[in-house]
Amino acid sequence: MKLNKIDWNDVWKEQMRIYNEVEGTLEKVDIWESKENARRYWEMSQNKGADRIEQTLSELDLKADSRVLDIGSGPGALAIPISKRVREVVAVEPSDGMMSVLQENLEELGISNVKCIHKGWEDLDIDELGGKFDVIIASYSLNVPDIRQTFEQIQAVSSGSVYVYWFAGETSWDDQYRAIWPALHNEEYHSSPKCNIMYNVLYNMGIFPNMEVFPMQRSMTFSSMDEAVKHYVPHYRAYTDAQVSILREYLKEILPVNEDGSILHFGDTTRVRMWWDNASDD
Repeated sequence: MKLNKIDWNDVWKEQMRIYNEVEGTLEKVDIWESKENARRYWEMSQNKGADRIEQTLSELDLKADSRVLDIGSGPGALAIPISKRVREVVAVEPSDGMMSVLQENLEELGISNVKCIHKGWEDLDIDELGGKFDVIIASYSLNVPDIRQTFEQIQAVSSGSVYVYWFAGETSWDDQYRAIWPALHNEEYHSSPKCNIMYNVLYNMGIFPNMEVFPMQRSMTFSSMDEAVKHYVPHYRAYTDAQVSILREYLKEILPVNEDGSILHFGDTTRVRMWWDNASDD
């Protein structure tokens, strides 16, 4: 009996399409366009997220002469500490806010071996990268329309280890979006594709990655409800006054208030690290 082969990249494309489509439009939303939000993310990575950053660094095969590519570098949570251990880092980051904070951080810290490319991975000509990399890392950043094309481009510039971090199963924020999405947008919420699809795309490419699944708690603190609402407006795509009002009431229900009046948002997630080595292919 002949079995039909699933094109897992088509599955990824469709799930990503319906994840991005809201009220019939596919306008791409940059949730980190705000410099304020990007700065908050950086501060979180240096405080509550510091242990996880150190854990990630310990998992990377970094050497003094390594050339490293950080896809979706954000404000430099990984690129900056990596730069202190290697010869060169190329940081690719599409968001205006994230790139602005990254460049400020590099200048403030006097770091000169990080090259910044202010583009999305899918908009990048790989010739701009200037050659191959000993280590490539994509930490929760492959929110791309075509995952196979992304992996093909990664393989084209890899001469060593590739590390991809992504989500295994539904996240805490998926549950929260699903609860309020109909009230905000009069339609069902669809989550982004998860690591099972990513793995199957790699498998069909002849890449058989190592995998490690681990729990992780994500938390953010806000000085007030107004600050929390402002932060989450682009996440929930709540742009009209009526949508912001609905969002505010929902956040009041789910966000605990600390004794000092600050607002805490946290949630447990299950995540996955996938990694493989291309060094033997050269």
